[in-house]
Amino acid sequence: MRLSPCVLLVVALGIAQPAFGAALAHSDNFLVVAPDRQAAEVVLSAAELCRKELALEWLGEELPPSVGMTVIHVELSDNSDKGLAWPIDSPERSLHKLWLVGSPEKLVAETLRHEITHVVLATQFPGKLPAWADEGAASLQDDSQRRAIRSRLLAWWAQTGNWPRLEVVFAKPIIPPGDQASYAVAASVTQYLLDRGGRNRFLRFAMEGKAAGYAQALMRHYGIADLAALEAGWQEWVRQDYAPPATAASGVTPRAGALAPTIR
Repeated sequence: MRLSPCVLLVVALGIAQPAFGAALAHSDNFLVVAPDRQAAEVVLSAAELCRKELALEWLGEELPPSVGMTVIHVELSDNSDKGLAWPIDSPERSLHKLWLVGSPEKLVAETLRHEITHVVLATQFPGKLPAWADEGAASLQDDSQRRAIRSRLLAWWAQTGNWPRLEVVFAKPIIPPGDQASYAVAASVTQYLLDRGGRNRFLRFAMEGKAAGYAQALMRHYGIADLAALEAGWQEWVRQDYAPPATAASGVTPRAGALAPTIR
């Protein structure tokens, strides 16, 4: 008996058949497992477009077909908009994995673009980007609600002087989904550096910084002496966008250790 291409793909990848009521859609680059065929096909089409567009943005060319094969698990929900990417991180695994939870409309919006950014960068630069740069790049795709959360944090730091330390965020091996402060730092510093040299320079700096240390990489790619100098320049750049509060104008300095704003 000759198996269908879809069944052959599932068997070859070592993935269990979907549960009853689920559906598959596949291409050279993606295998989508969703609750129904329509959702699977819609996500597949959107994922292919995202892969092409984001590779052109970050790499200047499309990725070759079938390189960085990705399995996307889809869960429909009217109350959530979540995504998680698990890029290939060891020789034993040959697949990227991606999970999406959301409404049919949100499944193909900003969250998908965020996660596909991780896939594109991990395919081209496996294990070479630090977490802050990877998340900073992906955060450029985020929706207005997530951007508003980070804007509140940036404004609070600029107004109180209670800044996070870049050396701490840069050293993190991962940034958990709930660590909004580190996401705000990653997204903001990424934009700050992109404004000063574009995407190719940013990627080369981030990889070199992770591999050999940030001081040398900063000087080579941006003419910045070290992380302290980067931190000072970035903070001043942020302050330009957020006017100081009335207390600052009156000479009242917020106390050290003041509580950060509540993020909902």
